[in-house]
Amino acid sequence: MTAWVLVISKDYPDHWDFAQKDGFWDTRPRTKIEPTDDVFFWMAGTGLIGWARATSETFELNSSHPPAHWHDVATGEYRWRFTLEPQSSAPVRQPRWKEMAAATGITVPASNGRIEVKELEGQAYLRGLFGNEPVIDQTFPDGLTAYAPGDDLRKRAQRDIAVRQGQGQFRNSLINSYDSTCAVTGSTVLAVLEAAHIDRYYGMHTNHVTNGLLLRADIHTLFDLQRMTIDQDLRIRVGPDLIHTEYGSHEGKPLRLPSNPSHHPDRDALRRHWESCDWANISQNQ
Repeated sequence: MTAWVLVISKDYPDHWDFAQKDGFWDTRPRTKIEPTDDVFFWMAGTGLIGWARATSETFELNSSHPPAHWHDVATGEYRWRFTLEPQSSAPVRQPRWKEMAAATGITVPASNGRIEVKELEGQAYLRGLFGNEPVIDQTFPDGLTAYAPGDDLRKRAQRDIAVRQGQGQFRNSLINSYDSTCAVTGSTVLAVLEAAHIDRYYGMHTNHVTNGLLLRADIHTLFDLQRMTIDQDLRIRVGPDLIHTEYGSHEGKPLRLPSNPSHHPDRDALRRHWESCDWANISQNQ
């Protein structure tokens, strides 16, 4: 998982609007965008205007694909496309390019057009420019009654993944319980640690520490997309499409647990997440 900054010409200010309506973006040269990548749109002379999440890899266009509405569709020589899910069109702060470049590690000018941001801290900075989720969470002191699980199949996980660091006190409770450490990777970089719900978020009652995991941002996304899960032995399981990537090294490793047993993740919630991963059920039966 990575992030990209794509630059829109000031001559076409409504191209971002087209992208949101059509659910895709076209490029001239191929850009190695993949599913779950964050894509931030920068307009020359204006600044950040949008944030989307890729829902496909970049693929070559042909006559069977839906036509685009770009003003320069006839002259733009667009050959490649990726589909996307809009996340926000309302940045809460508008940095200058120089400031954003310094915070994200970008070393090329905006005129480059397509810029990859690989560092997790830079990716977190870009998401933070679009603000946080409403603070609707609450603290969870020791001795709170056990979490009452809700139904969780995450059939529309792609639409539910959003900025996670704004989960307020729920995130803080997980940071305390997990000693500021990602339960999967062991990362201690707070800027990229997020509060992940095991069962889908259905209201205040689901914001119990036993219904959460403290995960690095990319792991959180893969968990929500059912490409990683936790088995009943509390071991990390990695989807077959990720086994031969850098994430494959986590396969079979034990989940890092809070020192307080009452804060351990709810086993039933983990089971429901496991059961919602078709590949996990197949591998278990083989």
